[in-house]
Amino acid sequence: IGGMPGTYKIGGWYDSGAFPDQRFGSDGLSLANPASNGNPLMQHGNYSLYAVADQTVWQSSADKARTLNVFGRIMGAPDDQNLVDFFFNGGVTLTAPLPGRDNDQAGIDFGIGKVSSQAAALDQDSGAPAQTTEELIELTYQAQVTGWLVVQPDLQYVINPSGGVLDPNDPIHTLRNEFIAGARAVVTF
Repeated sequence: IGGMPGTYKIGGWYDSGAFPDQRFGSDGLSLANPASNGNPLMQHGNYSLYAVADQTVWQSSADKARTLNVFGRIMGAPDDQNLVDFFFNGGVTLTAPLPGRDNDQAGIDFGIGKVSSQAAALDQDSGAPAQTTEELIELTYQAQVTGWLVVQPDLQYVINPSGGVLDPNDPIHTLRNEFIAGARAVVTF
């Protein structure tokens, strides 16, 4: 965009190993069926395709360190051997958000993960609510405290955790939305 830096990637991976089916047993019955042998059908091979974009869309004319960047990631995978078959997240980051803090970065992110249709069908087979999607909203601030120390507080709000699984402490309800606070530090020497 107008000579501003950006990174774009597409890729994928393949694993030739065996992976358990999310719904069916080796006898062809649903794993939730009491008559099933309980041994998952093994699927041979697994893969995923993905794309990543990170683009600077604005740079301050008064402070060249201050930039606004947008990013996005998308992933897809087969639904029979993966719990999550689709994922997307994207957001914006602002570099040098405060005067004199040229190496800091503030960001907001939204993400969504879709539980595979096979895993959701197994839920229905067992009489549980079918898992659907999990959404995430994240706020973070990366602060360069010294030349060798970066501290990054992080706040996340998770909507429909695990796509709506039953709460093990209250099995007639699904897990409630969650608020998560954390921090990490990076030391360079």
